[in-house]
Amino acid sequence: MKKYILLIIFITLSLTGCAGYKELNELSIVTAVGFDKKDDNYELSFLIANSPKEGTSSKEGEAKTTVYVGKGKTIAEASKEVEQIIPKQIYLGHINVVIISEDISKEGFLNIADWLLRNPETRKKFYLLQAKDTSAKNILKIVSPLESFPSQSIATLIESNAESKSIATSVTYSNFISQILEKGYDPVLPSVSIKGNVKKGSNEKNLETTEPESYLVLGPLAIFKQDKLKGFSTEKESSMINIIKNDAKEINYNVKYQNEDISIESSKLKSKIEIKDEKNVTIKISGLGDIYHINNKIDIQNYKEINKIEKAWSKQLKNDLLKVIKKIQTEYKADIFGFGNQIYKNNPKKWEKLEKNWNNQYFPHLNIKIETSLKINQTGSLVKTIKEDKS
Repeated sequence: MKKYILLIIFITLSLTGCAGYKELNELSIVTAVGFDKKDDNYELSFLIANSPKEGTSSKEGEAKTTVYVGKGKTIAEASKEVEQIIPKQIYLGHINVVIISEDISKEGFLNIADWLLRNPETRKKFYLLQAKDTSAKNILKIVSPLESFPSQSIATLIESNAESKSIATSVTYSNFISQILEKGYDPVLPSVSIKGNVKKGSNEKNLETTEPESYLVLGPLAIFKQDKLKGFSTEKESSMINIIKNDAKEINYNVKYQNEDISIESSKLKSKIEIKDEKNVTIKISGLGDIYHINNKIDIQNYKEINKIEKAWSKQLKNDLLKVIKKIQTEYKADIFGFGNQIYKNNPKKWEKLEKNWNNQYFPHLNIKIETSLKINQTGSLVKTIKEDKS
C-alpha cells in the first residue's frame, strides 16, 4: 500500500513540475529593475532573463538578457508601457536588484516605494542600490564575464564587497524602508557606477574579452535625509561610517608611523554607541588588528614598539572618525548613525520634545567623544621584512 502512495505522490510532483516549467516558459522573468527620471517623465527599466529560442543552443540565438524601458508621468504609466512592449506576461517574483537614479533619489524614494510595495509578486528582500554618475538603465545593461546576468553580477558584487571590504554594505528594500520609518534614523545606500564605455559594456562581446571594455564598480555610500538623497561620502568616509554603524566586517587601514605607512587589517572591529543625553554621545571602538605590510625597519617583535603602533592607530582612527561625523553633522544634517533613535528607545517622552528639530538643531551640535581599545593581534608570518632580509 505504501508503494502505491509513494508512486501517486511521485507522479503528482512530476506533473506539477511539468506544468510549472511550461508556465515559467510563458513568462518574462524580471531579475532587476531600474528607476530613472527624464524630462518630467519616469523611466522604468526591466531586465528580462531571455529563454532561448526553440532549436537554438545556449551559445547561439538571443542574448541572455534584454532591457525593456517604459515611460510615463507616473510609475504606473511607465509600467503599463513596458507591459505593452514585452510579448510575454511579466513576472516580478525573481527580482534581486533594484537601481535608483540620482534624480529619483533627490525627489524622494517614497515616490517609487509604493509601486514596489503594492506589487504582490515582489519579495521585498531584493538589494537596493544608488546609481552614481549614470542612469539606472545603463547599470542594468552592463554584462560581466563572471556572471550570466547583469543582475546576478550586481548581487555578487554587493555580497563580496560586504564580506571583504568596509566601503559598501548590503541594503535590502525592507532594510531601507525600515530605516526611513524609524524615528531618529536616516538611511544610507551603497552606490554603483560604470567604469568604461557603456555602449561597449552592454554588448555581449564584453563577455568574450580577457579585459572587459566596461564594468560595474561598487562605490561610496549615498547619504539620505529621510528618503531624499543629500550626497555621497568618499570611500574612506564610507569605511569610517560603517565602523560606527557596526557594518565594517573587514577593514584595511593605513597607519602613519615614523613617516612610513603600516597596513593593519582588522575583521573584528566593534562599535558601541552610548547616549549620555541629548547633547553628549560616546562611541566606543574596540577590536584586534593584524600587521600585514610594513615598509621600514621596525622591530615588530618588540612589545614597546607594538604598543606605540597601537597608540598611533588609535589616534589616527579617532581623528578620521570624528572628521566624518563632523561632515555628516554640518553638511548633511542627517542622523545616519541613529543617535536620535537611541534617545527615542531609551526615553520616548524626551524624544517627543526633540524630534521636530532633531536633525537641524540638536544633531549638528552633538558633542561626540570617541574611546578606543585597539590591539595588534599578530605581526604577520615574517619576523623581518623582505627589505631587511636583503640588507
